[in-house]
Amino acid sequence: MQCPLRIMAAVLVAGIMFCLPPETGKADCREPAVKITDEMRQIEFARINYDDEADPYYGYIKGSIPVLISAPHGAKHFRTAEGVWKEADAYTSSLAIVLGRLTGAHVLFVKNKTEEDPNNDAGTTYKKALEKVVKENHIKFVLDLHGCEARRPFKIDVGIIHASRSLCSCPSYRDVMEEVFAGFEPRIFNQRFSAATEGTITCFARNSLNIEAAQIEINANYRIVEGKTTGFRADPRNVLDLVERLRRVIVAIDKKITEDRAGNG
Repeated sequence: MQCPLRIMAAVLVAGIMFCLPPETGKADCREPAVKITDEMRQIEFARINYDDEADPYYGYIKGSIPVLISAPHGAKHFRTAEGVWKEADAYTSSLAIVLGRLTGAHVLFVKNKTEEDPNNDAGTTYKKALEKVVKENHIKFVLDLHGCEARRPFKIDVGIIHASRSLCSCPSYRDVMEEVFAGFEPRIFNQRFSAATEGTITCFARNSLNIEAAQIEINANYRIVEGKTTGFRADPRNVLDLVERLRRVIVAIDKKITEDRAGNG
């Protein structure tokens, strides 16, 4: 009877863990998928208020490594340059919070509706908060999370301002991102959203704070666990794969920062 019992146990574990085997080409999960996706859903429904204003409209979670995860469009915001209200990039704030827990990165995220665009407007309270976090915690890299519609022809688009290594926003870490996302997207950099507009968080980090940064546009099919205002649901396997790859990016960048510091004495 031992063999059948082992088989039943294996099936039960597989059903609970929902892990993706390495041979599929997707990232291997480290936690039960249900735990990660449920946590994201709970945060999105309980802590992120798309339509309600508050002061401050952003939240901050202190981390333990020199990496900051930013989610400036987690709720509705007013695009000053266009004079229009923009919908939330759903689940970018909850994703940032979960990634912070998994990696120890600092997290700055929008949790309430705001009458400014934290990413595109100059001199926003969000950018001031980001600058404070960077300086007080000796942050070396900012990972700025955004969302795009499901119709976009890519899974992610990593904006690094320029294709040239010498002119891009993250010359030290672009190889890390390429390695982690190998097999996920044929081309990951500057497909549609290069983050080259002067007001972006990525430009602000690079030009004003003198640290490296990258903007990641994430397709709705890889981040929206359950839409709050629509019935849209991404395949949880896709969400889990994206979370794991971003986790690996952050861990690898932190490791490289530590090694570079050691090498410089």
